[in-house]
Amino acid sequence: MDISTFYGVVAGINFTLLGLWWVAVLERADLRRAGSRNGQMAYVVSLQFLLPGAVALLSQAAPTVAFVWRTAFLLGGVAGVVGIVMLVPILLQTHLRTPARLLLVLGVPLHTLVAIVAVLPDLRSTFGLELNSLQVEAVLFCLLVLLGAQTAWTAAMAPSLDEARPPVPVQPSSD
Repeated sequence: MDISTFYGVVAGINFTLLGLWWVAVLERADLRRAGSRNGQMAYVVSLQFLLPGAVALLSQAAPTVAFVWRTAFLLGGVAGVVGIVMLVPILLQTHLRTPARLLLVLGVPLHTLVAIVAVLPDLRSTFGLELNSLQVEAVLFCLLVLLGAQTAWTAAMAPSLDEARPPVPVQPSSD
C-alpha cells in the first residue's frame, strides 16, 4: 500500500472513531459536564483519536517535505504524552487502575517513539529496521489506534467518576 494512501485511511479511521466517541459522550450526560472529572476524561479520550487523525492528515499535506511531516509527528507525539499524563490521574481516582497503568506503560512510550522517530529518522537503521521513517510511524500509529479504541471502551464502560466523590455534608439551618 502506498504510504500516502495508508495515512489517508488512518486519518479517516481516527476521525470516524472520534465521531463515534462523541456519540457515546452524547449518550452519557456525566461525560459532557465541563470541568468535571468525567468531562476531562471524555476530552482526553477524544485526543486519543484527534491527535493521530490530525497528524496523519497533516502528513499528507506535503509527504515529500520531511520538515512538514516530521513537525506534525513531533507535535502529535508530545501532545499524546501530555494527554495521557492528564488522563491517568483521573483514571487512578477510580477503579480504572489497570487501564491507567496500560496507558503509562504503552501509550507514553508509543507517543514518545512517534516523536523520537520524527526527530531522529535515521535511528531506525541503528536497530536494523528495513522500514523508512514514515513506515515506522505507520506501525506506531496502528498501535495507537488500538490503544485509543481500548481507552475509549474503558472510559465508556466506567461508572461516573463524579458520583464516586464523597457527598458534601449538609449544614443544619439555624431557622
